[in-house]
Amino acid sequence: MFKIKPLVAALLTVAATQAMAANNTSEQRQNGVNNNAEVTQSFGSSNSAKQVQSGWGNGAIAEQTNSSSSSALQTQTGNFNKAGVDQNLTANSSSVQWQNGFNNEASVSQDSVGYSSAGQRQEGSRNVANTEQNGTYGVEAFTKQVGAHNAASSYQFAASSSKTALYQDGDSNNATVSQSFSASDRALIDQRGGQNDATVVQTWSVGSVAETEQVGNDNDAYVSQTGLSQEAYTYSSGDRNDLTVYQSGKNQNAFVYQQGNDNQADVTQKNNGNTAQAGQYGFGNAASIDQNGRDQIATVNQHGGYNDATVDQYGRNNSLDFDQSGFGNTLAAVQEGTGNSITGSSNVANNDVDIAQDGDHNLANVNQFGFGNDATVSQYGDNLQATVAQNGAGNVALAVQSGLGNNALISQAGINNMAIVTQQ
Repeated sequence: MFKIKPLVAALLTVAATQAMAANNTSEQRQNGVNNNAEVTQSFGSSNSAKQVQSGWGNGAIAEQTNSSSSSALQTQTGNFNKAGVDQNLTANSSSVQWQNGFNNEASVSQDSVGYSSAGQRQEGSRNVANTEQNGTYGVEAFTKQVGAHNAASSYQFAASSSKTALYQDGDSNNATVSQSFSASDRALIDQRGGQNDATVVQTWSVGSVAETEQVGNDNDAYVSQTGLSQEAYTYSSGDRNDLTVYQSGKNQNAFVYQQGNDNQADVTQKNNGNTAQAGQYGFGNAASIDQNGRDQIATVNQHGGYNDATVDQYGRNNSLDFDQSGFGNTLAAVQEGTGNSITGSSNVANNDVDIAQDGDHNLANVNQFGFGNDATVSQYGDNLQATVAQNGAGNVALAVQSGLGNNALISQAGINNMAIVTQQ
């Protein structure tokens, strides 16, 4: 699918034809003590390398070989900064690295990549930025770090039109993007605060898109995409939030939004055309969505604290839309079959909903308002419908349906009521 060898051959041809028309330009300025600068330029046209260092103990290396319109600029102000650029067999390549502070490290390597561009700016101390682009064309990578002890890495290999942007503002943040054997990928990580960690992995993918933003401290995000045309968008604001997204198959969509502290969201998507959305607002909430099938939709929203939602969807065209508001509410839902639907909400505190659907075109609606209510709906068959409404405290409702076309309605108001419906 990915034709790397013809690209390399074309670049080699361009380099060979321009070997006699090289326009190399190099400018190096150093101000301070024990600074080191080194430039090697060979073949190509319009090559230019400019390295400016101020302070002491800085080191800069730029090497451009067999490339057409390459250009590298490295500016370091401060002490003990390290920067390196290696562009080889590239066309229209450009690399810009600025470092302001001390003990910062920046490295860029572009090899047989075509329309490449890499830029890295660092302000502060002990930041590390690394970009590797190899065997790709039309790629871009941009890294900006402000603060101390931040680390940002971008790897793009054998990917056609990939783009990567990494932004980190604060201290001890870590961001990693890996894109390989894929086409038209785009990844963005934006982190502000301290000790945040974000990783995006896109492998064997076509048309994947992933964007991750984290604001606060000690947040963790991991997104993995493989397959065709996946999309994932995640946002966490607060402290100690955690999220993971795994996508495989094709045409998957995942949206995770977390605001507060100590929230956790996990999304797993397999097969084709599934959509998952998890929104959590508050503290200590947990949402898990597992989709393995086709054209399924799951939406979970949680407001408050220590709410828990677990959704498993297997089959085709199943849908779930459920809201939990308050504290300690729990949802467990399993859908198997085709065209099943779950809707409802739990409000106030310590309510529990357990729904299982196995069959085709079954409907379940559960709404709870109060304290400690319990609702269980089990549907095994086709065209079954169950509605449960609980208002009060300590109410228990159980609806078990099997067969074809049965309809159950349970309405409870008060305290410690019990209702059991069995239909066959």
